[in-house]
Amino acid sequence: MKTTYVYFGTKGYLYETDSSADQTINGGSTLTLADHGIVPVNHTRAVGNESTSTDAYRVVVKAATSAASTRGAAYTHDFVTGAAFTAGADSTATTSEIGDITNLSSPDAFGVSSGIITIANFSTDGDHGYLIGDDDEFWVEQVARHDAAGNGPSASTLSMASCYPMFNYMGANPVAYAGTHYDGTSLDQTDLHFAKRGGANGTDIIRIIHTAGAYPNIVKTMEAIYNSGVYNRAVTFYDLDTAGNETFVGGPSLSGNRGDMRIYGCWRTT
Repeated sequence: MKTTYVYFGTKGYLYETDSSADQTINGGSTLTLADHGIVPVNHTRAVGNESTSTDAYRVVVKAATSAASTRGAAYTHDFVTGAAFTAGADSTATTSEIGDITNLSSPDAFGVSSGIITIANFSTDGDHGYLIGDDDEFWVEQVARHDAAGNGPSASTLSMASCYPMFNYMGANPVAYAGTHYDGTSLDQTDLHFAKRGGANGTDIIRIIHTAGAYPNIVKTMEAIYNSGVYNRAVTFYDLDTAGNETFVGGPSLSGNRGDMRIYGCWRTT
């Protein structure tokens, strides 16, 4: 029997609005594979310490208020606009203005312990720190597959890729997503439901975070994959490799063109 298979790689994604002005992401809770698609490996905050693949994801903050002495002096330009930040009142930090977007890209900017990301405080932890304020917005975005030790295909810190025969596909559920991307793009969520692999009872859910309004295109994409007649290989819906290269089936036309939608997150929740 000829069967078309669909393959989903993984891209972890988290959006949150801080409500407690602490120095942790996700309210100090562990990032989980089911909820975020990524659990970063432990990372000791230090300049030059890329050994745990912090280059595989980025942490971005958007300032909710204007405040002096919040952002370390190492951060000089807005991550989205490229405009230079205005210098603050003292010589060791800059003033964050409402809407400033800072990429906390340095390995000295945060530490990770048991899946909890703690942002360095600039006042005590140097030029790569950032003092989090109430209602600041945060994003953790995976930009490459982890290649650090301990992140193999069976590792608990890496959400495994998934592959299903299309006759296991049960349907697509649109879900409201309360957030935007850091560049202002509106987002939506679609959960794709599949009968569990291996004949077990229940369902698997592939969660897609994507450009707002793209739900119809996702449904049409799944239909096109089902009717594609491709039997000699799995059709890749989405994948992200260790170099940060993305492969995307390309919407209803299966053209590989990202114009139909953009994928911001993709992972198996259960």
